[in-house]
This record gives sequence, structure tokens and C-alpha cells, in this order.
Amino acid sequence: MFAAILVLLVLPYTDRSVIRGNTFKVLSKFFFWVFVFNFVLLGLIGQVHVEVPFVEVGQIATFIYFAYFVIIVPVISTIENVLFYINVNKTSK
Repeated sequence: MFAAILVLLVLPYTDRSVIRGNTFKVLSKFFFWVFVFNFVLLGLIGQVHVEVPFVEVGQIATFIYFAYFVIIVPVISTIENVLFYINVNKTSK
């Protein structure tokens, strides 16, 4: 449980995006809402009894929670940076 809060401290180092804010970043918006859904799902899974379908769903949701900060955010920020630089180069010519 401590790692779920501690992983929030990694976010400033993993987000390598040039543009701050999610106003013009479609992929970041989508994965933010995936993260919100996953967060709510983890809260609901934590309320139920430890039974067969809920254990697997909880394990997958926990993996997605940590993968969001460590894997998804750096990959999405890199993709959006490439798209940003492609657009800047097209408009400057």
C-alpha cells in the first residue's frame, strides 16, 4: 500500500512531455480516464470478499495502476513529443 502512494513521486521524472497540461493531448486524456476507471475499480475490488474472480481482477488492475506511472506515461509523452515536433516542422516551412 505504501508503494501505491510512493509511485506518485516518480511522476515528475517519468513525464517527459514538452507541452504541459492535457488540453491538446488526446492520448494523455484517454489514458488519464483509463487511470481514473482503474482507480475506481481498485476501490470497488477492495470492498468485496477474497474470491476467485475478484483476485485476478485486482491483480490485473494493480499491474495497470503501477504500469500507468512507470510505463504508460513515459511512452505516451514520447509519442506526443514526436507528434508535436512533426507538427512544428510542418508549420514552420
